[in-house]
Parts: sequence; C-alpha cells; structure tokens
Amino acid sequence: MGLRKMLRAGVLLLAAAPLGACALANVAGEPAPNLYVLTAPSPQAPDGTASATAQVVVETFSAPAAVDTARIVFQPSPNEIKYYAGARWSDRAPRMIAALTVETLHNTGRFPAAIGSGSGARMDMALTGDIRQFAAARPAREGLGQAATEARVVFFARLLRASDRSIVAAREFSASVPAASGSMKDIVAAYDAALGQVLSEMALWTLEEGVKSFPKRAGS
Repeated sequence: MGLRKMLRAGVLLLAAAPLGACALANVAGEPAPNLYVLTAPSPQAPDGTASATAQVVVETFSAPAAVDTARIVFQPSPNEIKYYAGARWSDRAPRMIAALTVETLHNTGRFPAAIGSGSGARMDMALTGDIRQFAAARPAREGLGQAATEARVVFFARLLRASDRSIVAAREFSASVPAASGSMKDIVAAYDAALGQVLSEMALWTLEEGVKSFPKRAGS
C-alpha cells in the first residue's frame, strides 16, 4: 500500500514538472517593455543675475503611490488612473525627476554644487516638495479635440535651510503640453517638454531664492 502511494506521488510530480517549465518559459518569453528617458533642460538666468553661493541638495519629491512607479501614467478622467501597456520610464518617476533636477541646477552654471540626497555632504539648502501630477491626460479645455492627449506636470516645491529645515520659500510649478499624436513617442515628447518647463522655472526660482537667502558664504 505504501509503495502504491509512492508511485502515485512520483507520477504527479512528473506531470507537474512540464507545467512548471512551461510557466517559466512563458514568463521569460514575455516581451520586454519599451523604456523611456526624459532630458534635463539648460535654463539661462537673466543677464545680471548673481550666482548662488549656497550649495543645494535635491531630495526625492514625495508622490502618491500611483505615480511612485516606473509605469507611465494616463488619466482618462480626473478620477481614473491607468498605465500605458508595454512602456516604462527607466526608473521610478520620483527618482528620475530628482536626478533631472540635479542636472538642471548644474546646467544653469550658477550653483557651486548641486547633488542628490544620500551623499552625506554638508549642504546649505535642500530642495524638496511634492509631485502633485505627472500624467498624460485628456485636455480639460476645448480646442484640442476629444482624441487629443496632453502631458501635465505639477510640483509643489519647498526650499529649506539645511541647518534647521526651516522653509525659505515655497511655490507651485505647473505646465501642460499637448502631444502631437497618440503615439508613445509623441506622448513621451510632450512629457519631456512639460517637465522641461517646470524644471527650468524651478531651477531659476531656486537660484533667485538662494541668492536672497544666502548672499554670502561664511568665511568667504
């Protein structure tokens, strides 16, 4: 009787093995998603603008769970969130945005240093905030057509004094850019343009507020 049970168990294991192998083969055979990156702008400060003496650390902005992902968000209505199939950002959106913010601050050529959080370096200012919207959406205004899509970027930024975390300044930045078509390439291009506008404005604002709040470094 014990031998029969052992034989039956062996048959079941042999039957299950091909199924497991097929399942793993299907997972490995899934097509990889297309990965997309965005670019950092190079904003130019107005002539006569002083350079900052304060060093800036860019902290990763907080974001709702639906945006804190590498998936690319589409909002068909204000109360609904979906994701584009087969498409991903190269990193989670908040991390990608933080890295591009650091690069944008560097590109102004007006900061002695701009780094991401986690370096351990002692800095003067911290740029932090919230990602309030980072999505492709149907336009609310008329004139773009029912099938049109636009990229919307809304950040609420806070500039902090790093020594005591007191708020130096705070401001909302937003931009909306219509996509040329519904193709993923054009939607990503609209995201890139909208984010570029917001990052440019935020970098120049950080420069202006930094010059006002840190007119001269101690010992300089």
